[in-house]
Amino acid sequence: MSALAETPATLAFPSLAYFDALAGLMNANRARQEQLGYIDCTAVFSVTEADGAGATRHFRITFEEFSATAVGEVTAEEAAAADFALSGSLATWRTMLESIAAGAGRPALEQTLNYLSHLGTPLKLVAADPLKADLYFRYNQSLQEFFNASCALATRFDG
Repeated sequence: MSALAETPATLAFPSLAYFDALAGLMNANRARQEQLGYIDCTAVFSVTEADGAGATRHFRITFEEFSATAVGEVTAEEAAAADFALSGSLATWRTMLESIAAGAGRPALEQTLNYLSHLGTPLKLVAADPLKADLYFRYNQSLQEFFNASCALATRFDG
């Protein structure tokens, strides 16, 4: 087997393939998810300036019990139907993902979802009502673990 064959494919962030790979990693690590508890919500992760020209891309993930059951790229209108969305610039997402990679799956405290969204900046939590917003806080650790799995991915940032 060549060294090239042993190297995982590099995935672009943001992309449907990237979020699909994160979902696959979550589903392969069910034991960790069971330790954290179930997660039942539909979340959207929005990346602004995803193309370097100001466009926003929205990725919807449906979580049920201990798994990610559906992954898709959606329109802004479809994103609004999710329980909540977490939106931030490509630069913010990149810094968080690079921190996760540098920490072998554990980001620096100031690069966690909770820290980045706490004051509504640089990540902004968007939800139709307070009960939907509460789902984000209720499942925050599971969502963090979803992104922490990114340390296993070779990532390229195309913005």
